[in-house]
Amino acid sequence: MVELPTHQWIEDEGGLQALSAQLRSCEWIALDSESNSGFVYEERLCLLQLNVADQLWVVDLTALPEGKQALDTLREPFESRAMRIVLHGGEFDVGCLKRDYEISLRGVWDTQQATSFLGWVKTGYGAVVEEVCGVKLAKDFARYDWGRRPLDAAPLGYALDDVAYLQTVGLKLYELVEDADLVEEVEIANRVVEAATWNGGFKADGAWSLKGARQLPAESRSILSFLYTWRDSIARRLDLPPGRVVNNANLVALSRNPATTLQDLKRLGLSSLVRSSLAGELLQRIAEARRQPAPIVETVRRERPDPAVQRRGDRLKVWRRQEAARRGVPLQVVLPVAAMRYLERNGAGEMPSVPQLGSKRIDLYGEKLKELCRL
Repeated sequence: MVELPTHQWIEDEGGLQALSAQLRSCEWIALDSESNSGFVYEERLCLLQLNVADQLWVVDLTALPEGKQALDTLREPFESRAMRIVLHGGEFDVGCLKRDYEISLRGVWDTQQATSFLGWVKTGYGAVVEEVCGVKLAKDFARYDWGRRPLDAAPLGYALDDVAYLQTVGLKLYELVEDADLVEEVEIANRVVEAATWNGGFKADGAWSLKGARQLPAESRSILSFLYTWRDSIARRLDLPPGRVVNNANLVALSRNPATTLQDLKRLGLSSLVRSSLAGELLQRIAEARRQPAPIVETVRRERPDPAVQRRGDRLKVWRRQEAARRGVPLQVVLPVAAMRYLERNGAGEMPSVPQLGSKRIDLYGEKLKELCRL
């Protein structure tokens, strides 16, 4: 039997108000979230787990009223910078809170960013907890339908572990970042995490990002465009992720060698769902696509870089690598990728405008960057 740590389970407005009051009295909290990604067409956050002054809280988001206002009680503390919100690999949490509740987390301190800037080889949450706390976490529920209710004790314990140690990890890593004189660099990275958005959902040109799609002949690319849209409509209808209707590899294979019989579908190894319920419709759609090719939606092709700009980029890359080796730090400590790409394209004339550069790097490297950026 799983023994759960003491925690507060929240499923109504009264619980949210109690949590909000606790948040307003803290300087540091830890936060994580769980969604039903991989199990439904439109994923939603299902749980919020928090460690607030060593007290664990779980917000059952499936029990709250539907709508973006459901977490309004927590909006002010979450969006103020009065406290640090410790996340680990927090882009997903940040983006989903914006998508589902239009809440923008502030004061984010991301432990995965910290370990990356410190040069740790293993930056996953489990590895970091083991390094800092000496605790080996289970991985049994890394892929779990968090929308399922009732929620059993074992997955709940897994979810609580995601914040039970996170605050301790965050405070320890903050000390290490201070000792390494990397506070500004990590803070800039944390602001990037805060700016994260959710960029999922159906996109008409998404077919061309599938492996092997751009190598298909013209007729096959037309079929792929048609089937990609069909798959999304079926997934929406059945409330399933598109990949569980027909996975990407099979979608490309069907476009390259269009099936005409049920046996063709079986040879491709399509799911039992498709073979039992959708085979006739799929074969009909393939036939229609071959008779009346759908318009091919292409993404904008990249222009060839200016040779002078490319040489500037090459100089920046060589210097960045050499400087990181000289200092014994990861590459992003010297120059984040976003800053390097901006300098490559635009030069170093307006240093304060360079994204993710910061005043410390300008003081350290401003003159050198101007020298490297001269065409």
